[in-house]
Amino acid sequence: MRRRDWLAATAGLALLTSLVPAPAAAAPPVRVVLDGRTLNLSPAPFIEAGRTLAPVRGIVEALGIEPVWNPQDRTVVVQNGDRYLKLTIDSPIACLNPSCTETRVLDVPARIVGGGRTFIPVRALAEALGLPIEWDANSRTVYLGSTAGSPSTGSVVLEGVTQGQVITGPVSLRASGMDGTYAYFYLVDPATRKGRMVAAGADVTKAYRFTPDPTQAGERQLMAAVRRADGTLVYSAPVTVRIAPDTTVRPVGIDDGGVIDGPFTFKHELNFVATHVIYQLVDLTDGSWHNLATVGPGESYTWYPRTTDNGPKELYIYAYDLNGNHYVSNPVRVYVNVRPRTEFTSVKEGETVTGRARTLSVSTNYPVQSVRFYLDGRLLATENNYWWTFGPQDNGTHTLRAEVTAADGTVHTVGPITFRIDTRPGLWMYGVGPGQVITGPVEMFAMPNVPADEIRYYAVQNGERTLIGTAGLTQKVTWTPPRGGDWMIYADAFHQGQLKVSTEPIYVRVYLGPTYGPKPIVEKSRFKDFAAEMAVPSYRETGMSAALQVAQAILETGWGQYVPVDKYTGKFSNNLFGIKGQGSAGSIISTTWEVYNGQSYTVDAEFRAYNDPRESWKDHKDLLLTRPWYEVFREVMSDPVLGAWGLRKGGYATDPEYPLKLIRIMKENNLFQLDEIQF
Repeated sequence: MRRRDWLAATAGLALLTSLVPAPAAAAPPVRVVLDGRTLNLSPAPFIEAGRTLAPVRGIVEALGIEPVWNPQDRTVVVQNGDRYLKLTIDSPIACLNPSCTETRVLDVPARIVGGGRTFIPVRALAEALGLPIEWDANSRTVYLGSTAGSPSTGSVVLEGVTQGQVITGPVSLRASGMDGTYAYFYLVDPATRKGRMVAAGADVTKAYRFTPDPTQAGERQLMAAVRRADGTLVYSAPVTVRIAPDTTVRPVGIDDGGVIDGPFTFKHELNFVATHVIYQLVDLTDGSWHNLATVGPGESYTWYPRTTDNGPKELYIYAYDLNGNHYVSNPVRVYVNVRPRTEFTSVKEGETVTGRARTLSVSTNYPVQSVRFYLDGRLLATENNYWWTFGPQDNGTHTLRAEVTAADGTVHTVGPITFRIDTRPGLWMYGVGPGQVITGPVEMFAMPNVPADEIRYYAVQNGERTLIGTAGLTQKVTWTPPRGGDWMIYADAFHQGQLKVSTEPIYVRVYLGPTYGPKPIVEKSRFKDFAAEMAVPSYRETGMSAALQVAQAILETGWGQYVPVDKYTGKFSNNLFGIKGQGSAGSIISTTWEVYNGQSYTVDAEFRAYNDPRESWKDHKDLLLTRPWYEVFREVMSDPVLGAWGLRKGGYATDPEYPLKLIRIMKENNLFQLDEIQF
């Protein structure tokens, strides 16, 4: 059966607000002009969702054609020679031949209006009969010609699949035959005429990858569409296919019977959409098992085996779909045989060490009983992760050796390695950092790398210095700021009453007034619908999964309850995604974190502010659609599951659980329905 669906539709379908929308008072009536003659149509034509609907009888009789109305199935048929159009009231499907094997998907269906008059979309009629048609927006006039020609929409051809093809794995789809500004690809259930996008992008000439989802298995139709410069969509003919993913999970780079004798990277290949993949190792000596890692589809994992892992093992790789079904690889039997490994992780051969301290540590792949560090042949420490301090008096070349006693009593030696110390006298401050905003009492302490017995702490404002306090080397002092404003904090180290060294000046800001925290943008129970109102039109325009967009907003704002405001003024940001910088409404000041001398502290940062949340929504999508590092996300953005992993791969979030959190939110809140499109 051959079907052809094409649709010339405005981008972003408007919601139907009434059966016959009342025109604005100043707007002229809609006219239909045929071959230069204005048709006297009653009832008058009207516009719905950007399409002109007019009484069918008045137009087709003017063309010399008699329409056929069937009240039983509520259809109207218009035929002129070999041109055929059959419309069903309130149905978006138009038949273009008597057997209805060739169809068109309408954005606005035929209607019954007023006293039972049948209204049809004029453009659908013209294109089915091959008549030229133009629209003059200024005069609100449709111009029709009675001479048949080629349909005005042109044609789009879906390349990459053929009728009846069984899709078992990823395929490349391309829309050809028409220039445009955006390409879309849809997977449609022919029984319900519901579908979703599987790929989209601004490069109309590009081939887009579609990966089948086991939860969408069965007979489906694939369609392509191109958005023209005027904003209308032109659809390809549907291609009927059967989705039957090959759910084999294939280990890559490891053979049955192989030996693992050191760090090893596990890989796999999938031909289907999976929510996550688990690498699992089974110990064949006692039957115990443990999961090595949970990763995204197609992601690898590097394992660092320990000597306690030695022996025969079996590797299993599990992949899960959206319904929770799991698919497992064939077991791969391997033998782990790693030798004891000991190495320094803090000082390297030939390194020049500066500053005042290092954490001395060794890394092993076996259980450790004790560790001893020897500096220049002398015992320095008897514990791992030892905090070693040094100063200018230690400058020069040194050797470092470690002796590690394993749990079985075996002694392993690493080193000696040779390195240099080259440091200057210094005093390091802890507890406050550059740019910090202090809102109350703060503790601080300083550590020198020269002999000292007293540390004095000072606060300076407008040239006036105040002694915060005096303390020993291991003691802290507390500063309670007397007033707000800009301050400079520093400390001096003394030895036997003589100044030895000072910290660098640290400039901070003190604010002692009221502060404001995040606020809700809507009630929590309303946030899903609130976000969906922005996500769905964005999805229709860009192809970025609406389910994924809403899940991100939920995760970033805690269901809309934690939207940043200016901490000093309370100005609301409308910033739903925590983007820094300047927005359409300027910026707000909020708190973020920095690190100084190894310790975290809070500083002020500018976050974008918007006039309304829609601007924030669009700005976030523009960020994902334009930044080059998010290309890996754009390749899969129409699929909510693969898109969640694509965000992390693009560097959007460092949280390794970020994709799984998004997928969990989408599943638990039935967000996937937001990606459904009714054809």
